[in-house]
Amino acid sequence: MPLSPNPNDRDNGLQVLVVGGSIGGIATAIALKAQGHHVKIYEQANSHDIRGGGINVFPNALGALRNLGVDLDDIRATKVKKVTRFLVSEEGDSLVDSDTTLDKDACVWHNTTYRDLLEALRDRLQDPKAPGPRADIFTSQQIVRIDPKKGILFLADGSEARGHVIVGADGVHSMCRASVSHGNMQRFRLQKGVFRAVIPCERLLSEPKVSRFIQDSGQAFCYNLDHKSLLIWPASENENVCVKFLYDDLTGFKSLCKDWREPSSKMKLLRLAQGFPEECIALLNAISGDALQDQPIWDMDPLRQYHVNRLVLMGDAAHPMPPHCGQRVAMALEDAVALGVLLERNVPQDGVEDRFKLYSGTRSTRSSAVQQFIRGLNEADIWRGTGAFHGSAFRTYILGHDERLHMSRTLGIWKIQQAFQQDIPKQAVAQLRETPSPQQKPQDSKPVQRPALQQMGRSRSWLSRLKSPKPPAAITSS
Repeated sequence: MPLSPNPNDRDNGLQVLVVGGSIGGIATAIALKAQGHHVKIYEQANSHDIRGGGINVFPNALGALRNLGVDLDDIRATKVKKVTRFLVSEEGDSLVDSDTTLDKDACVWHNTTYRDLLEALRDRLQDPKAPGPRADIFTSQQIVRIDPKKGILFLADGSEARGHVIVGADGVHSMCRASVSHGNMQRFRLQKGVFRAVIPCERLLSEPKVSRFIQDSGQAFCYNLDHKSLLIWPASENENVCVKFLYDDLTGFKSLCKDWREPSSKMKLLRLAQGFPEECIALLNAISGDALQDQPIWDMDPLRQYHVNRLVLMGDAAHPMPPHCGQRVAMALEDAVALGVLLERNVPQDGVEDRFKLYSGTRSTRSSAVQQFIRGLNEADIWRGTGAFHGSAFRTYILGHDERLHMSRTLGIWKIQQAFQQDIPKQAVAQLRETPSPQQKPQDSKPVQRPALQQMGRSRSWLSRLKSPKPPAAITSS
């Protein structure tokens, strides 16, 4: 169910500045707006630029979306019912490696597109029936500097924006990250690249070679040739076909910065796809030039914390990771839900940084574990079910996670700890004052009990062990 709406429309929320208006930034704005906070989003790109590829939506991402008030119908998701895997020989012949029908006991797997997901989140943010005050989005706004201590954004046009909270949701090339000087912030490129595209099914109707990709609703395909993989799945209520081509990119190096909005070369794609069956080549030829994206895969070692003063990082700004299994987007959605839980209604301004510490501790533990699991895989490992893929760990720890439930429990125990630390010492001091001195002889000479002090020691020891759930051994192993 969505985050709790604001019962009163009192003007007592925090002023929140979100840097970045993509999926993570919009999702965070929805979560904080629902708690009565006043949100302004500053996005560098133009609002009409919503190009992107397909996105896998697994249960942990779907749960986060539903907490934000967005459901499968809103993102026009298509459920995967069957997965067919092919091994391609050097001669271009394809052999069916497996043909799996996903039954009710399998992982629930849906697909959407970047466009559908972003538009659904924007609609939810601007929905007049959604809880909370109106949120404002400012596009084509470049942030040049941040003062996290005072909560100030400095824009390229010379203007400033001030808030109680700054959320850094500005992606893998985040400029907000530089203000959080904890850990190695040097992002690096993996020696892997990925082409993405979304093809309307109507474009494929006249091409008989690609009929298998659109004739069965909910069927996904995976072709594997050496170290290259072509992944094909339906989306947008079976109106689109999503294409993902993974390949080795030995030219990738640390300092290279390639933006996903740069034009891509279909000629390069077709050259890399040589050796794949003719139906695959025909499908790739059907991609329009402006829909094709050639993206490097970025990664970064985990940060030790995600905040400093009034600034908090989320999504790729905090933890870039390979985009396998839709978990890069899923982690951003979970971050948004977590911030919505922690920055609840009427949270005092002087208590925000303590909430950010709790966010850093819990979210860094989980995102680092997911990152370590994902970075050791090629996505084809998951589709092929190879030995490198630990299916049980993937289903239980990653897909079975409910971030709202976990963070709500964590916050509840943290509140008990804070109240305990404030109240118990006062009770203990009062009890000690009532204890007779050794020179006095009380009428009742029963030994003095100090349950408050004893309980305080036990509770602090227990509460000090509160952490985010540790990942299973399958995830932590290299």
